[in-house]
Amino acid sequence: MSVARRWDPCIYHRGVHAAGFIREYLSHDDRRVMLVAGGGFDPRSTHICELMTEVAAGRLQGLFLREERPGPHPELLRRAEANCALLRSWLPNAMIRHIQVLATDNAAVGGRNAVSLVNGISLQGFTDIFVDVSALSLGVAFPLIRHLLETVKRGGNGTPRNLHVVVMDEPPTDHAIRSITGDLPAPIHGFRGGWGLHDKSRAATLWMPQLSRGRQAILRQIYQVIRNAQPDTVVCPILPFPAARPRLSDELIEEYAVELQESWQVDARDLVYADEKSPVDLYRSILRIDDARRRVFSEVGGSQIVLSPVGSKALSLGALMAALEQNFTVMYVEAIGYDVDFDRLDARISGPAGEFVHLWLHGEAYGTPHDSEGAGT
Repeated sequence: MSVARRWDPCIYHRGVHAAGFIREYLSHDDRRVMLVAGGGFDPRSTHICELMTEVAAGRLQGLFLREERPGPHPELLRRAEANCALLRSWLPNAMIRHIQVLATDNAAVGGRNAVSLVNGISLQGFTDIFVDVSALSLGVAFPLIRHLLETVKRGGNGTPRNLHVVVMDEPPTDHAIRSITGDLPAPIHGFRGGWGLHDKSRAATLWMPQLSRGRQAILRQIYQVIRNAQPDTVVCPILPFPAARPRLSDELIEEYAVELQESWQVDARDLVYADEKSPVDLYRSILRIDDARRRVFSEVGGSQIVLSPVGSKALSLGALMAALEQNFTVMYVEAIGYDVDFDRLDARISGPAGEFVHLWLHGEAYGTPHDSEGAGT
C-alpha cells in the first residue's frame, strides 16, 4: 500500500526552469517577498538576490545573515564585506545581521541564534519567504527552514503563506571551500528526532551519511558518536548517481574504501544511489527505506534513521525534506572555520555559473488556504 507523502508530488525546478519560474512568479505585483540568505564570503551569496531584484524591485526585502566564527582569515572578511556591499546596492533597506555560530566551548549555537533572530522580525505583509541556502551552513539553514515552515503553516492574518527554498548548485565551489570542523558531533538544532530518547533505546539504528570528497574525518567522528550510543548501527552510505561526472560514485567508493570495508562494514547491497541533481529523488529514496524498516522492526523496538548530509547542498535538501517529514535525527559537525582555495574559487567565479534549484515547500501550490482562512476568520 502506497503511503501519502508531504512532497509527492513536489513543486521543484532546476536550472533555466528555476530561474524562469522565479522571474514569472515574482513578476506579479501582489507578491511581497522576504529573502533570507547568507551574507558571507561565499560568491553564491549574491546570485539569487540579483535575479530577484531584476523582477521584484520595490517589493523585495532582504535579511542577510553574517555567520561569525573565531579568528576568520582577513581575505574571508574582505570578500564578505564586498558581497554585503553588493547586496546593499540592490536592496538599500536590507537587514544585515551577525550571528555567532559557536559558543565559547565550541558548541554549535548558530541555528538557535538564527531562529531567535528571525523570530524577532515581523513578517507581516509578505506573501512569500525565500530561503537561499547557497551561503548558509547546514547548522544554520536547517533550523531556520524548520522554523519558517512552522510559521507559514500556522498562518494568521498578514503572515506569509508561501515558503520556498533555493540554492545555487555549484559542486566545484563546494570543493574549493573546506570546512575546518570541531570535535563535537551533535544533532542539528531542531533535528534531534528520537536521538537519546528512552523509547528509541531498542530501535534498530540506520545511519545514512552522504559521501563527498574530503569528508572522511567528519564522518568518522559522527560514526563514532552514533556507534557509542548504538553499537549495532548499520550504515547505508548515499552516493551521487547519476552525476555530472559519471565515475564520481566509483571514485568515492575508492576514496572511502577503508571506511566502507573495515570501519563501517558496508554490504555492497546497502549502497544508496541518488540523482546528484535531484533532492526530490533522495527524499523519496530515504522515505522508501524508512517505510520498509518500520514494517520489519515494528515488533522489535522500532527503527531509527540518522542522516548526515555533508555533500552538495542541493542533494542535502532531499535529506532536509525527509527529516522534516519523519522527524529524523540529523547528525552534523559544525565548522569552526574555513580553509578556502582562493585560486580555485576565483577560477570558478570567472567560469560559467552553476544552476539554481528551487523547492516550493508550502503554500498555494499545494492548495493551502489563504492566511485569513488559516486563521479561522
